Amino acid sequence: MELLSILSKGHLLVGHRGHPAKELENTLESIESAIKSGADLVELDIQRTRDGVLVLSHDEDLQRVYGLKVNIRESFWEDLRKVEKNGYRLASLEEALELVRGRVGMLLEIKNPQDTQAVLDLLERKKAKDWTALISFYPQALEEAKGRVITGLVYSKPPGMIPEAKKIGCSLVLPKYMLATQKAIDFAHKLRLKVIAWTVNQVEKARELFQRGVDGIATDDVELLRRGLYLNSDVGG
Repeated sequence: MELLSILSKGHLLVGHRGHPAKELENTLESIESAIKSGADLVELDIQRTRDGVLVLSHDEDLQRVYGLKVNIRESFWEDLRKVEKNGYRLASLEEALELVRGRVGMLLEIKNPQDTQAVLDLLERKKAKDWTALISFYPQALEEAKGRVITGLVYSKPPGMIPEAKKIGCSLVLPKYMLATQKAIDFAHKLRLKVIAWTVNQVEKARELFQRGVDGIATDDVELLRRGLYLNSDVGG
């Protein structure tokens, strides 16, 4: 399914790093769980190894998630692919693209602006550009992708970065949920930007944001929000 078609639906649930409430974040298992739980999109974080392999990880090192004092960007994939924790292992972006193959949309967060070109090259090689977007806190990471793939600017501090996102050609803004005020949402929509708020794990807060008009919500627990929102629904699924 094409990403533009997915984004046009509204009331989207985005699996933040997959489905970390159920499976280890940024793993293939976490992605699959999010999809099976009804995610419209999955959001994944990208790092690059010393030998140029793109892997799924929020952090540069493996301490928080895998308990290892290993820096991804200083390591070789041949060594990192052996990393394991309770049956989970570090996954490459290529593996994730092969798993998803357009079943849902993907938001790929560039954690280091130097990685943008490598991600674009892989998306083109895997013919995955139609159902993926690049997102980042760094405008410079997205400027390089302008016109080549859908992009979205992520931010967490007031007053937000809606004009900046429009200026660099983004189609999305991704504010921390506290910044997704009615005024901000209306302003973004006036500029024809979709709004995806993060990270929301409470049903009532998600309902409130959807009622304000956000287009999507990133959550650690897609299953919880989908069940809570749509089984007693005043928000369309």
